[in-house]
Amino acid sequence: MVTQDLLNAAKLRVRKTSSNVLDEDIKQLAAVALRDLERIGVADIYLSACTDPLIREAVLTFVNANYGANPDREKLMQSYDMLLTKIKGGGYRV
Repeated sequence: MVTQDLLNAAKLRVRKTSSNVLDEDIKQLAAVALRDLERIGVADIYLSACTDPLIREAVLTFVNANYGANPDREKLMQSYDMLLTKIKGGGYRV
């Protein structure tokens, strides 16, 4: 679940300060990232509040890479994949 705190952090990451209909796009991207983390086996306890710095950074990196037409998308997705690798070996399963 995408919390308001996570949504605010994601908006800040993509440098979006106003609130409008595009917030739903950012929220959807964060939800996709959380689902992807769930797919690789991250336990719900880490995903529900999304306060762990590594998990949070993965979500924010995914949002930044996929929001709008980011010219650094490829590099950001490589960073996201590296974060997933670290998370897989980091004891985030229950």
